[in-house]
Amino acid sequence: MLNVDLSMLVTVLYVIILYLFLSRFFFGPLVQILNRRRELIEGRQEESRKRLEVVEKRTAEYENAMRAARNDAYRQQEAQRDKALSEKAELVAKAKQEAEAAVQEGRARLTAEAEAASRKIAVEVDSLAKKLTTAILRD
Repeated sequence: MLNVDLSMLVTVLYVIILYLFLSRFFFGPLVQILNRRRELIEGRQEESRKRLEVVEKRTAEYENAMRAARNDAYRQQEAQRDKALSEKAELVAKAKQEAEAAVQEGRARLTAEAEAASRKIAVEVDSLAKKLTTAILRD
């Protein structure tokens, strides 16, 4: 059986005193330090999450701005390309008009020169015919 004597009571009393001492001066401060440390870590993690959210938000804004700038640049390039193509078409049309006008002018000039040559030939033919008739009648 179990003998309960004074030494056992003293040992139990020492264990209780040791438990109270360690709880008050060792485990209590250790738990407080660990709790403070956990709070600091959680605070820093929360701060890191917030900063990461801000960074992600700014990154998204930057990407959206870059996308908008690219789209704007593409629109401007397309507008310039369309403008250049229309200017080219206008220049080609103008050149065709000028060429057609030059051809019409050349045709008109050739027609006028041909008529003038025909009249001159007709006058010379009449003149030669008169000279020939005169020469034949003299002989």
